[in-house]
Amino acid sequence: MQSFDPDEEIPYVEPEAELGVQLDEDVVAIDADRALALLDLITHDLPGGGESREGQRQMVRSVAAAFSRRTTTVIEAGTGVGKSLAYLVPAAMTGQRVVIATATKNLQDQLAGKDAPTVAAHAKGVRVAVLKGRQNYLCRNRAASVSGGVQLSFDDGTEVPKGVADQMRRILRWSNDTVSGDRDELPFEVDHRAWRGLSVTPQECLQRSKCPQGQNCFAELAKDRAAESSILIVNTHLYASHLASGSMLLPAHEFVVFDEAHEILDIFATLLGTSLNASRLRALAAVARALLGGEFTERCSELVNVADRFAASLQAQFDRDELTGLDEVCARELGRANELVVAIIEGVRSLATTSPDAEARKTRTLGPAVHLGNDLARVSNVRDGELLFLAKRDREVDVEISLVDVGPRLRDDLWGSVTAVLTSATIPDTLPKSLGLDATAIEHFDSPFDYQSNSLLYVPENFPGRNDPGAEAAIIDELVELISAAGGRTLALFTNRSVMNRVAEAVAPRLDTEVLVQGTLSRQRIIQEFRESAEASLFAVTSFWQGIDVPGHSLSLVTIDRLPFAVPNDPLAEARRAKSDRPFYEVDLPRATMLLAQGVGRLIRTSTDRGVVAVLDTRLAQSSYKSAMFRKLPPMKRTRDRALVHEFLRGLSR
Repeated sequence: MQSFDPDEEIPYVEPEAELGVQLDEDVVAIDADRALALLDLITHDLPGGGESREGQRQMVRSVAAAFSRRTTTVIEAGTGVGKSLAYLVPAAMTGQRVVIATATKNLQDQLAGKDAPTVAAHAKGVRVAVLKGRQNYLCRNRAASVSGGVQLSFDDGTEVPKGVADQMRRILRWSNDTVSGDRDELPFEVDHRAWRGLSVTPQECLQRSKCPQGQNCFAELAKDRAAESSILIVNTHLYASHLASGSMLLPAHEFVVFDEAHEILDIFATLLGTSLNASRLRALAAVARALLGGEFTERCSELVNVADRFAASLQAQFDRDELTGLDEVCARELGRANELVVAIIEGVRSLATTSPDAEARKTRTLGPAVHLGNDLARVSNVRDGELLFLAKRDREVDVEISLVDVGPRLRDDLWGSVTAVLTSATIPDTLPKSLGLDATAIEHFDSPFDYQSNSLLYVPENFPGRNDPGAEAAIIDELVELISAAGGRTLALFTNRSVMNRVAEAVAPRLDTEVLVQGTLSRQRIIQEFRESAEASLFAVTSFWQGIDVPGHSLSLVTIDRLPFAVPNDPLAEARRAKSDRPFYEVDLPRATMLLAQGVGRLIRTSTDRGVVAVLDTRLAQSSYKSAMFRKLPPMKRTRDRALVHEFLRGLSR
C-alpha cells in the first residue's frame, strides 16, 4: 500500500472556490450544503456518473455537524450507503488533520487506493497518507547488514533455511525499487521468518538520530508523510497502540473516524493490555546467548528450561479448564523467568560494542528484552479492571491481559482529546455505553438496496437443534441441496473450524462444483479464486464473516451454520457478564447479533445483487430474542419454505 500525495499520484482537479473550508483560528465550521456540493462533484466524476444516495447525503450532514460542533457521533450506515465518502468529504473540508482508523486491511486498501485520493483530487490542499506499525516496513539498516553469502544467519546465530534465504534475497532486490518499503507491496506471499530477518519492531529500532540509515528509513519517511497529511489512514490496532503509548505514535490531531467501529471494543481491550508466552522467553535466551556468551551462557540455558516448564504448567492449567489467573506452579516459574530476564537486561546494557553492526544487534536484543521484562512485571501485578486469562494460539498457551471495561480508560484518555465519528454497517445497541459514551445515541441511515425484492432469509423448518446429535448430518444434507440449487456460488460460514473441515469434506464429493476451504490457500489467494470462479463455493470461519466483498454473480448464497454466540467459558465474556445486571442482553446477544449481521451482510453488496441467506439454526426463527436480532438484519423477505428457496436459487443460476 502506498502513501498518496494527490499532486503527484493522481490528476489534480481545481475545486470550486465556494467548496473550501471556512476557518476561524481553530474553529471548524463546515457548511453542509457546500459539503453536499463537493460530494455531488465527486460522484459525478466517478465511472458511470455515480449516483445520489439519500442515506449518504444524510450522513454527510451528520458528520459535518459533528466536526463543526466538536461532538462525538455514532452512526450505523447500512450496506450501500457509501459511508467512506460520507465521512471523507467533511474530513477534507475541516482544514485540519483527520485520522481514519479501519479494522480490516481490505477497507484500508480501499480508502488509500481509491476513496481518499478521489476526494483529494477534488478538494484543494488535501494530502493523504497511510501509516502502519514499524514492523510493516523493511529496515534499510538491517538489510544493509545482511550477508550476501550462500547461507544467512538470524540474530540468535542459527542458519536461515535455504528457502527463507532465497526469499530474503528477493526482498532485498525489491528494496532497490520500492518507494514505500511496505510489506504489503511485495509481489509474492512472504514467509514471516524472511520478513522478520529484514524488519524491526519498535523496541528493536535504533531510531532515526542514531541509525546509519535514519534519513532514508522507510518507516521514518512514512511518519514524515503522516506529519504532512490532512487525511491520515491507519488501522485501529495502531490507533489503540497510540493510545496505550500515551498518544506518542501518531501526529497531533483533533478529529478521528473509526470505521468498522463494531470492532473497536475488543481491539482496545486487547491493545491496552498485553500478552506473554514461553516462546518470547526462548527467543530472548537464544539471541542473548549469541550476543553475550561467556558467563551468560548458563543463565540463557536456564531461561530456556524455565520457559519449557512455564509452557508445560500453562498447558496443564489450561487442560484443567482453569482459564483465569495463574496457579502456584505457573507463578513460580514466572517469577524465576523475571529474575533471569532482569539479569540478561543488565548484561546487554553493560555490553561494550565496537562497530555499528554490533551496536544494532545490541539494540535489537535490549529493546525486546526490556519490553519482555515490563510484560513479566505487568503479568505479575494485574491491575483493577484488568483480567488475566489463558488462551491457546496454535499449539501454545498464551497469558493474556485485557481490560474488562474500556469505557473509563477511553473517557479519561481519548474522548476528551478528540472529536470522533464511529461508524459501521452494524453497531450493537450497547456499544456507546461500553466505550464510555453513555449519553451518545446511535444515528441510523438505511441501506438503499431493495432487500425485499432481491433476497430471501431462510431458516429451515423441522430442522434439528444445533446441539442435537443429528445436527451436523442435517447441515451436510441441507448444504448439498442448497449449493446444488445455487449452482455453487456459495459462501458457507461456520463458527468452528473443525466443524467446517468435517462438513466440507463430506459435502465436496456430493457436488458437481468446486469447494474451496479456508486454510488451504492464503486469504488473498482464496478470495481471488472465489471471485473469479463462476461456480465455486468457499467454506470459511471467523475472519470471513466480515471484510470480504464479493459482489455480482460469484456469490448468490450465504449459509451460516449456527448463531455466533461466544463459547460459555470465554474468560473475557464471563468477566463482562459478571459486571452486568442483564448479561445475556448486554454481553452475549449484542455480540452475536453484530456478527450475524456482518455475516448476512456478505450477500448483497450492490443494487443488482440477488441471493439467499440460509441460517441453519432454528433459534433465529423460534427464540424469544429473535426480534432483537431481526432489528439489526437487513429487511429481507423471510421464509422457512425449502422449495421456495430452491426455486429462487435455480432462477438466479440460469
